Amino acid sequence: MNSRTGSLIGLSSDNDLRIALHYQDAAEILYKSNAYQDGIVLPVLFLIRQCLELILKYNIRKLNEISLCNDLTTKLNNEHNLVKIHGAFIAHYKSAKTVKKITATEDRKYLIDLKYLVSKISILDSDSQGFRYSKNRDGKKIINSEEVYNLKEAFNLLKEISDFIFSIEDTFYL
Repeated sequence: MNSRTGSLIGLSSDNDLRIALHYQDAAEILYKSNAYQDGIVLPVLFLIRQCLELILKYNIRKLNEISLCNDLTTKLNNEHNLVKIHGAFIAHYKSAKTVKKITATEDRKYLIDLKYLVSKISILDSDSQGFRYSKNRDGKKIINSEEVYNLKEAFNLLKEISDFIFSIEDTFYL
């Protein structure tokens, strides 16, 4: 069966980790394409943002098993503010490290890069609206018409942190 007419969507959507990986792959394919840069910037940023949101939520759910932290766990499905989700991930991550007595991780640079990427994305799209719509619910333009964005920086940050952020459950043997 041709994958264009018979894609295994059920397998692709097995869990949020897998979906996040697919968003990352799609972002990379689009980013590396020869498509007009101004035409792909919002779709690539949307894919990066979705990747981050899903992987952070996935990690929060996994870390919640050991973290003794309740930050955002009860309303995680309804939360789309990337800064809040990142904050909850950090709380669970630090708590899980304490519970598991993990001290020898080389995570400082990754955590700094992750925070920076979240801030670079959130400045334009804090609640998952800015890369999908031109105007907010009040009819106000979300992204200024004169806005310029360094897509290369965001893409490189995602690549830099991906091994770290996608292997959290391995770090904690979850």
